[in-house]
Amino acid sequence: MVLVMVMITFFPGAYDLYLSVIAEPTMDVFGADFVGLSNYETAFTRGGAIHSFVITITVVVSALLLESVLGFFLAALVAGVESSRAKSFYRVLFIIPMAVAPVSIATIGRIMLNSEIGVIPYLIEAATPFAAPGFLSEIPLLTVILLDTWNWTPFMFIIFYAGLSSVPITLIEASKVDGAPLWRRYVHVIIPYMKPVVFVATLIRMIDLFRTFGVVYGLTQGGPGTATQLVSINIYEQMFINNSPGVAAAIAVVYLVFVVAIANIVIAKVGFEGVWD
Repeated sequence: MVLVMVMITFFPGAYDLYLSVIAEPTMDVFGADFVGLSNYETAFTRGGAIHSFVITITVVVSALLLESVLGFFLAALVAGVESSRAKSFYRVLFIIPMAVAPVSIATIGRIMLNSEIGVIPYLIEAATPFAAPGFLSEIPLLTVILLDTWNWTPFMFIIFYAGLSSVPITLIEASKVDGAPLWRRYVHVIIPYMKPVVFVATLIRMIDLFRTFGVVYGLTQGGPGTATQLVSINIYEQMFINNSPGVAAAIAVVYLVFVVAIANIVIAKVGFEGVWD
């Protein structure tokens, strides 16, 4: 296990750090030209790293909030269904979007949102008095957030539904006897009991959102311009389009430190111990 971790995690990380401080990778590892922090300076002055960080944070915060709220709402609705057969039907129905491959989502999304042939703009103009916006040209960032929300709300739904199912029925019945309305039962009984579930689901989904690449690149390729250029897309373009491995590695190193720092801040502020108190 240690050998596997070294090969797939530590060695690539160390090599990425090495690439970020040399001019060009060569066969002679020790003979490469050392350039210090030059690649980092290029990344954050001319490589668009700051802009891509802002875009990524916007997507992560917005999508995480939407997916958490919608996932919990759907889980609460399904948990309130009395028929076990209906519950099974809704569980299957709500997790279908998560089973679709990212490339398929991006391809279908480009077709359905196309201003000329897309079914969604057609339905908006046919059913409402409003003109359909250019989803991929006028509001690409919002489109990316909504598409990711549609794709990954099922993940939050599954975890929250499992958490709701684990709440002891005696607590809920006791709150009913005390005369607590539905919203008070959720605020003061159910959600506090589900704190560990909410914390773990939010942390896992937040880290995964920072890794988003396939759907966004397939849908907009980071455009129009750099409107949806996530950090992952910026790293890809610096490496394979601009042929700047040093700059791409520098962005990746800073991004790794940033994501680890954010995750540790969340854990420190909320804390596993505090969640289970």
